[in-house]
Amino acid sequence: MNSISNIISQLPIDRSGRNDKHRLSTLDVDILANELVVEYSNPNYRRWYCQAIYNYGVPQVLDWRKRAAEGDVPARLFSKFVKEANDRRGRRTTQGA
Repeated sequence: MNSISNIISQLPIDRSGRNDKHRLSTLDVDILANELVVEYSNPNYRRWYCQAIYNYGVPQVLDWRKRAAEGDVPARLFSKFVKEANDRRGRRTTQGA
C-alpha cells in the first residue's frame, strides 16, 4: 500500500529550486497545498497555502516547510514564516476559511 507521501513524490511537481512562480500550473499549486493541509492537519488554511505558493513560489514554500519541520509546532512556525514575508512585502492575506 502506498503512503500519501510516496504518491505525492511521484507526481509531476517542480521541486528543482528555480523560482518560476509565474509558470506554476494549477496542479503544482494544488499538490503542494494539499500536502500542507495533510501535514499540518488544517484544511481551513488551504486557500492561504495556495496564496503563499503563488506569491513566493514552490522553492520558497518548500524551504519554509523544511525549516518549520524542525520546530515544536511546525504549522505555527510555517505560518510565522509566511506572515513575516507578507509583512515585508506589505501584503495582507486572510487565513482560514
